[in-house]
Amino acid sequence: MVKRFNSFDKLERYINELGYTFKVQNCFKEDRSIVYRHKSNKKQHLFVKSTYDFLNDNTMEMGTVWTIQQF
Repeated sequence: MVKRFNSFDKLERYINELGYTFKVQNCFKEDRSIVYRHKSNKKQHLFVKSTYDFLNDNTMEMGTVWTIQQF
């Protein structure tokens, strides 16, 4: 499952609704990534990373896009 968000606030709300908590954050220059762990099932994790990409499919505007991968 890969989901994309343009806003970090919307991303945090979505992750909290799913029941995940913060585990570790990695920041090096423009590369940012965060790992979240599920509250009840400790084997479920979310990997969130930021990329510089098109904000949506209809425009040429570029910015920070957050992508979520579940494993």
